[in-house]
Amino acid sequence: MLTNFEQIANCFAHPAPACLTQPSILAAYTGAFGLAVLLAAPFGWRMAVRDGHAALRTFRRLALAAIDIVLTCAVVLVAFHYVRPDALAGVERVPAWRILWQATVYALAIGGLVGGAAAGFALGRLGARLSGAASRLGRLGVVIAIDGPAASGKGTLAKRIAEHYCVPCLDTGLLYRAVARDVLRAGRDLSDTAAAIGCAKSLNPATFDDPALRGASAGEAASVVARIPGVRAALLDYQRDFARSPAGAVLDGRDIGTVVCPDAPVKIYVTATAEERARRRHGELEKRGENVRFEDVLDDIQRRDARDTGREVAPLWPAKDAFQLDTTHMTIDEAFKAALDIIEQRLAGAAPPPAG
Repeated sequence: MLTNFEQIANCFAHPAPACLTQPSILAAYTGAFGLAVLLAAPFGWRMAVRDGHAALRTFRRLALAAIDIVLTCAVVLVAFHYVRPDALAGVERVPAWRILWQATVYALAIGGLVGGAAAGFALGRLGARLSGAASRLGRLGVVIAIDGPAASGKGTLAKRIAEHYCVPCLDTGLLYRAVARDVLRAGRDLSDTAAAIGCAKSLNPATFDDPALRGASAGEAASVVARIPGVRAALLDYQRDFARSPAGAVLDGRDIGTVVCPDAPVKIYVTATAEERARRRHGELEKRGENVRFEDVLDDIQRRDARDTGREVAPLWPAKDAFQLDTTHMTIDEAFKAALDIIEQRLAGAAPPPAG
């Protein structure tokens, strides 16, 4: 008389039709399924806490994989039963049918394990959501507004946050840089209001990857055209349309939280001392092979700060309900972690800072 363990081992070594009906085999399948659920649940919880979008994508992939495997096995079993009535009794005698049967039994076992993993992942994800620990960024239309002065690190921070939550990111500064570039290429002066507004209205997003937009001179030129009210008005609709992405969005600039997306649930104002920002920008320029003096970079930073904060339309200023993040003494990794903490706290229901 074979023990339960011996029956299970025998079935996996030599799969036969009886393997699907023996109580010990069914119990083994059930136990394996339950173990997969228990092992996957903590992973579902942790991923839901840190990244709601990634957790949902992982669950869908596991569930679809399990469904594909089980449906394929079901089709084979139906074929065995209906295409050839004596097939189930004869699978052990016909080599081709025996191989197919054995493959189906193994696939069914794998499908059960994948299904268990999907169920456990879903259970962990559900637990995280019900407990309030899960990331809320997966809700439709959540916008993160990141503002700050030049070289504060807001652009790098915005990209990393967008990658973390798998949402689109818009560097709105590129829009103004592109407008300034197009004005100069048209042979017009940056202070030419009509030319600047015309370029803003005909802006081509496909050109935003132009390397010329990354230089210091492009930033200085952008600061000039950004003072023109008609340019800001022309670009406002583009920015707001981007923010309406169903998956949510991250936008960085100088007036995102105050003008572009004043109702954004998360607003972060990133800043640092002028000297630290000049040091960072100087290092970036040196890496690109540009020979510039630190003093010149600092003068440029201070000049842009004065221009951005002093303009009449949409001046650079933190929104009243923005969290302020001073990155003067932070590495990019430390700033990123601090920003994530702010985002998760805000989306979990933490009140914004009191208006200053």
